[in-house]
Amino acid sequence: MLIQKHWQRLILTIAVIAIVQVACGQQYTRVKLSGYSMKPNFTDGDMFVIEEVHLADLKRGDLVLIENDGNVFIKRLIGLPNETISIRDGKVFINGVVLEEPYEVVPPLYNIDEIKLDNDSYYILGDNRPDSSDSHSWGPVNGDAIKGKATPELVFVVSTAVFCFGQQCLCNTKTPTDNL
Repeated sequence: MLIQKHWQRLILTIAVIAIVQVACGQQYTRVKLSGYSMKPNFTDGDMFVIEEVHLADLKRGDLVLIENDGNVFIKRLIGLPNETISIRDGKVFINGVVLEEPYEVVPPLYNIDEIKLDNDSYYILGDNRPDSSDSHSWGPVNGDAIKGKATPELVFVVSTAVFCFGQQCLCNTKTPTDNL
């Protein structure tokens, strides 16, 4: 009986979240990861929710959806505007300091000399560094190539439920801009 109550509560929670998101006009896109460039954290077939965000709201380590030459990729945001990036001996350096990454990565087998990012350039890498098509092969991306922040689908649903029912669920009142 107790298990049935929990399932009913979960189903009700998901239904309420969906209704609130529609009522508030929140727009999300679901994307399926294709390939193994984000292993060991994510793998082929994993689903992500993409949320439009302002570039200023992105942080190092965020997962982002990138569009490059007509293809879309989910990658990790590593370098921010006006930073200097280099890769050597299997480590990423930001402004000469080793980047401490709290997520698991497969170390790169390549070295990249220092690159100074412009004020609208970002450096993105896959977590499976030796087997990823990313900034190490095509260079930094402009802000307009970042289409949104990617969140693993299950994490998104659970965190939204906790926010809406653990505190107060408010409508998103962001105004869309061309800089998303």
